[in-house]
Amino acid sequence: NDSVMDHFFKIQAAWMNRDLSKVTGLLTDEMRVTLQKDIDQLLRDKQINRLENIAVRKVEIAEAWQEAGQDYITALVHANLLDYTTDETTGAVVSGSASDPIRFEEYWTFTRPVGNNPWQLSAIQQP
Repeated sequence: NDSVMDHFFKIQAAWMNRDLSKVTGLLTDEMRVTLQKDIDQLLRDKQINRLENIAVRKVEIAEAWQEAGQDYITALVHANLLDYTTDETTGAVVSGSASDPIRFEEYWTFTRPVGNNPWQLSAIQQP
């Protein structure tokens, strides 16, 4: 659970900074490509997606399994946060709310080669 939270906060920070370089080791190649596409779109639109006042209420292990020499674990993350997008030039809010927190629930799936290896985020899904 602690490593899930640790990964969660590091990846959210990288997302907000629109720079995955510091978390490349925490992401599978596929996940990095997926997130980078979304970041590239934000950069093109000159927008910043801000995730603030993140309060993780609960992390539940939903599933754990092994397949083809890989360990997998899926955690359901429950949190409250501010999720809004601003114009990078004016700072104006273009979507979401800077004052009303939302309830956030996402499944984060991590994988690693079987054994005591570092976990990497492989999928994010909405319940």
